Amino acid sequence: MKQWLPLRRLKFIGIMDKMRKKLIESVVFFAKSVKNPTKMMIYKLLAELDFRHFEEKGYPVTNLEYEAWPMGPVPKEFNAEITRNEDVELPDDFRNALTCEKFEYEDSGGNTKHGFRFRAKRKPDLTVFTLREQRILSEVAEIYREATATEASKASHEPGRPWSKTSKGETIELPKAARIPKPLTEEEAREMIREIGAFHRTYDRK
Repeated sequence: MKQWLPLRRLKFIGIMDKMRKKLIESVVFFAKSVKNPTKMMIYKLLAELDFRHFEEKGYPVTNLEYEAWPMGPVPKEFNAEITRNEDVELPDDFRNALTCEKFEYEDSGGNTKHGFRFRAKRKPDLTVFTLREQRILSEVAEIYREATATEASKASHEPGRPWSKTSKGETIELPKAARIPKPLTEEEAREMIREIGAFHRTYDRK
Protein backbone atom coordinates (compact mmCIF):
# COMPACT_ATOMS: atom_id res chain seq x y z
CA MET A 1 0.00 0.00 0.00
CA LYS A 2 1.33 3.40 -0.96
CA GLN A 3 2.33 5.62 1.94
CA TRP A 4 2.38 9.40 2.03
CA LEU A 5 5.52 9.34 4.21
CA PRO A 6 8.55 6.99 4.04
CA LEU A 7 7.61 3.60 5.48
CA ARG A 8 10.54 3.45 7.92
CA ARG A 9 9.59 6.84 9.31
CA LEU A 10 5.95 5.77 9.62
CA LYS A 11 6.90 2.64 11.55
CA PHE A 12 9.34 4.53 13.77
CA ILE A 13 6.81 7.06 15.03
CA GLY A 14 3.87 4.65 15.05
CA ILE A 15 1.76 6.60 12.58
CA MET A 16 0.42 3.52 10.81
CA ASP A 17 -1.37 2.40 13.97
CA LYS A 18 -2.76 5.90 14.45
CA MET A 19 -3.96 6.04 10.85
CA ARG A 20 -5.75 2.73 11.38
CA LYS A 21 -7.48 4.12 14.46
CA LYS A 22 -8.51 7.18 12.47
CA LEU A 23 -9.97 4.94 9.77
CA ILE A 24 -12.03 2.98 12.30
CA GLU A 25 -13.27 6.08 14.10
CA SER A 26 -14.08 7.80 10.79
CA VAL A 27 -16.31 4.90 9.76
CA VAL A 28 -17.96 4.87 13.22
CA PHE A 29 -18.56 8.62 13.00
CA PHE A 30 -20.08 8.50 9.52
CA ALA A 31 -22.16 5.39 10.31
CA LYS A 32 -23.79 7.30 13.19
CA SER A 33 -24.05 10.64 11.36
CA VAL A 34 -25.65 9.92 7.97
CA LYS A 35 -29.01 8.43 7.06
CA ASN A 36 -27.68 5.94 4.49
CA PRO A 37 -24.34 4.50 5.71
CA THR A 38 -24.05 1.92 2.93
CA LYS A 39 -20.67 0.53 2.00
CA MET A 40 -20.44 2.72 -1.11
CA MET A 41 -21.61 5.77 0.82
CA ILE A 42 -18.95 5.20 3.49
CA TYR A 43 -16.32 4.90 0.74
CA LYS A 44 -17.42 8.25 -0.69
CA LEU A 45 -17.39 9.93 2.72
CA LEU A 46 -13.90 8.62 3.52
CA ALA A 47 -12.70 9.90 0.16
CA GLU A 48 -14.28 13.29 0.73
CA LEU A 49 -12.65 13.48 4.16
CA ASP A 50 -9.23 12.61 2.78
CA PHE A 51 -9.51 14.82 -0.32
CA ARG A 52 -10.64 17.87 1.65
CA HIS A 53 -7.93 17.44 4.26
CA PHE A 54 -5.30 16.94 1.57
CA GLU A 55 -6.38 20.15 -0.12
CA GLU A 56 -5.99 22.04 3.16
CA LYS A 57 -2.89 20.42 4.64
CA GLY A 58 -1.17 18.40 1.92
CA TYR A 59 -1.80 14.93 3.38
CA PRO A 60 -4.88 12.69 3.93
CA VAL A 61 -6.45 11.71 7.25
CA THR A 62 -6.64 7.92 6.86
CA ASN A 63 -3.68 7.19 4.54
CA LEU A 64 -6.02 5.23 2.25
CA GLU A 65 -5.32 5.08 -1.48
CA TYR A 66 -8.30 5.41 -3.83
CA GLU A 67 -9.10 4.10 -7.29
CA ALA A 68 -11.48 5.82 -9.71
CA TRP A 69 -14.36 3.38 -10.20
CA PRO A 70 -17.38 4.20 -12.40
CA MET A 71 -19.53 5.05 -9.36
CA GLY A 72 -16.86 7.11 -7.60
CA PRO A 73 -13.63 6.80 -5.58
CA VAL A 74 -13.04 3.46 -3.82
CA PRO A 75 -10.34 2.78 -1.17
CA LYS A 76 -8.83 -0.23 -2.91
CA GLU A 77 -6.89 -1.79 -0.02
CA PHE A 78 -9.71 -1.35 2.48
CA ASN A 79 -12.27 -2.65 -0.02
CA ALA A 80 -10.12 -5.73 -0.67
CA GLU A 81 -9.67 -6.25 3.07
CA ILE A 82 -13.39 -6.41 3.89
CA THR A 83 -14.83 -7.93 0.69
CA ARG A 84 -15.30 -11.70 0.55
CA ASN A 85 -16.80 -12.69 -2.81
CA GLU A 86 -20.32 -11.19 -2.59
CA ASP A 87 -20.21 -10.63 1.16
CA VAL A 88 -18.49 -8.33 3.67
CA GLU A 89 -16.36 -9.56 6.57
CA LEU A 90 -15.00 -6.92 8.91
CA PRO A 91 -11.49 -7.39 10.33
CA ASP A 92 -11.06 -8.05 14.05
CA ASP A 93 -10.17 -4.49 15.00
CA PHE A 94 -13.42 -3.22 13.44
CA ARG A 95 -15.79 -5.73 15.04
CA ASN A 96 -15.92 -4.16 18.48
CA ALA A 97 -17.03 -0.89 16.92
CA LEU A 98 -19.07 -1.81 13.85
CA THR A 99 -21.23 -4.31 12.04
CA CYS A 100 -21.99 -4.44 8.31
CA GLU A 101 -25.45 -5.77 7.47
CA LYS A 102 -26.53 -7.20 4.12
CA PHE A 103 -29.82 -5.91 2.68
CA GLU A 104 -31.87 -6.18 -0.51
CA TYR A 105 -33.14 -3.38 -2.72
CA GLU A 106 -34.57 -2.87 -6.20
CA ASP A 107 -32.61 -0.97 -8.81
CA SER A 108 -34.17 1.41 -11.33
CA GLY A 109 -34.96 -1.52 -13.59
CA GLY A 110 -36.86 -3.43 -10.91
CA ASN A 111 -34.08 -5.97 -10.37
CA THR A 112 -33.28 -7.23 -6.87
CA LYS A 113 -29.81 -6.25 -5.72
CA HIS A 114 -27.82 -6.66 -2.52
CA GLY A 115 -26.10 -3.93 -0.59
CA PHE A 116 -24.29 -3.52 2.73
CA ARG A 117 -24.97 -1.06 5.52
CA PHE A 118 -22.58 -0.15 8.35
CA ARG A 119 -23.95 0.11 11.89
CA ALA A 120 -21.98 1.63 14.75
CA LYS A 121 -21.96 -0.20 18.10
CA ARG A 122 -20.65 2.79 20.03
CA LYS A 123 -19.89 6.48 19.82
CA PRO A 124 -16.79 7.53 17.85
CA ASP A 125 -13.63 8.39 19.74
CA LEU A 126 -12.92 11.85 18.35
CA THR A 127 -9.78 12.29 20.46
CA VAL A 128 -7.80 10.48 17.75
CA PHE A 129 -8.40 13.44 15.40
CA THR A 130 -6.97 16.94 15.31
CA LEU A 131 -9.41 19.83 15.59
CA ARG A 132 -9.11 20.41 11.85
CA GLU A 133 -9.92 16.77 11.12
CA GLN A 134 -12.93 16.93 13.45
CA ARG A 135 -14.16 20.01 11.60
CA ILE A 136 -13.87 18.35 8.21
CA LEU A 137 -15.57 15.18 9.49
CA SER A 138 -18.50 17.28 10.67
CA GLU A 139 -18.65 19.27 7.43
CA VAL A 140 -18.71 16.12 5.28
CA ALA A 141 -21.35 14.46 7.49
CA GLU A 142 -23.55 17.55 7.37
CA ILE A 143 -23.37 17.77 3.57
CA TYR A 144 -24.26 14.12 3.04
CA ARG A 145 -26.50 13.55 6.08
CA GLU A 146 -29.69 12.91 4.05
CA ALA A 147 -28.06 11.93 0.75
CA THR A 148 -28.39 8.60 -1.02
CA ALA A 149 -25.32 6.85 -2.39
CA THR A 150 -26.43 7.90 -5.90
CA GLU A 151 -26.59 11.56 -4.88
CA ALA A 152 -23.19 11.33 -3.21
CA SER A 153 -21.81 9.68 -6.34
CA LYS A 154 -22.98 12.58 -8.49
CA ALA A 155 -21.18 14.99 -6.14
CA SER A 156 -17.90 13.08 -6.49
CA HIS A 157 -18.27 13.29 -10.29
CA GLU A 158 -18.27 17.09 -10.38
CA PRO A 159 -15.63 18.65 -12.67
CA GLY A 160 -12.45 19.52 -10.82
CA ARG A 161 -12.78 16.79 -8.20
CA PRO A 162 -9.98 14.17 -7.95
CA TRP A 163 -12.23 11.38 -9.32
CA SER A 164 -13.11 13.36 -12.46
CA LYS A 165 -9.42 14.03 -13.17
CA THR A 166 -8.47 10.33 -13.07
CA SER A 167 -9.03 7.66 -15.73
CA LYS A 168 -11.41 4.95 -14.57
CA GLY A 169 -9.65 2.02 -12.93
CA GLU A 170 -6.57 4.12 -12.19
CA THR A 171 -5.23 5.20 -8.81
CA ILE A 172 -6.21 8.73 -7.81
CA GLU A 173 -2.92 10.60 -7.36
CA LEU A 174 -3.86 13.34 -4.91
CA PRO A 175 -0.75 15.50 -5.46
CA LYS A 176 -1.80 15.77 -9.11
CA ALA A 177 -5.59 15.62 -8.87
CA ALA A 178 -6.40 17.57 -5.70
CA ARG A 179 -6.84 21.33 -5.60
CA ILE A 180 -3.53 22.14 -3.96
CA PRO A 181 -3.58 25.35 -1.91
CA LYS A 182 -1.11 28.12 -2.35
CA PRO A 183 2.23 27.80 -0.49
CA LEU A 184 2.00 27.99 3.30
CA THR A 185 2.54 31.27 5.01
CA GLU A 186 4.87 31.37 8.02
CA GLU A 187 1.88 31.43 10.39
CA GLU A 188 0.23 28.47 8.64
CA ALA A 189 3.48 26.51 8.87
CA ARG A 190 3.68 27.25 12.60
CA GLU A 191 0.06 26.13 12.99
CA MET A 192 0.84 22.84 11.27
CA ILE A 193 3.79 22.25 13.61
CA ARG A 194 1.56 22.94 16.63
CA GLU A 195 -1.10 20.52 15.35
CA ILE A 196 1.42 17.73 14.77
CA GLY A 197 3.04 18.32 18.17
CA ALA A 198 -0.31 18.23 19.98
CA PHE A 199 -1.30 15.08 18.12
CA HIS A 200 1.85 13.19 19.11
CA ARG A 201 1.72 14.37 22.72
CA THR A 202 -1.82 12.98 22.95
CA TYR A 203 -0.71 9.54 21.79
CA ASP A 204 2.51 9.53 23.80
CA ARG A 205 0.37 9.67 26.96
CA LYS A 206 -1.64 6.59 25.96
